[in-house]
Amino acid sequence: MKMISLLVFIVIFPAVAYSQPSIVFDTDRYDFGIVPCGDMLEHTFHFTNSGDEELIIQKLVPS
Repeated sequence: MKMISLLVFIVIFPAVAYSQPSIVFDTDRYDFGIVPCGDMLEHTFHFTNSGDEELIIQKLVPS
């Protein structure tokens, strides 16, 4: 039984260990130029998940 468990682990572990999401942005920054005080700004960043697992975005922080 231990041998079967070990074989299953050896066969499945590499596939699980290397499966991960990978985010790829079209562009990673945007320059708004000179902005008057008080103006609201908005920009959309386009990205794709090039990995083989589901990509979950849990938190966004502006810089």
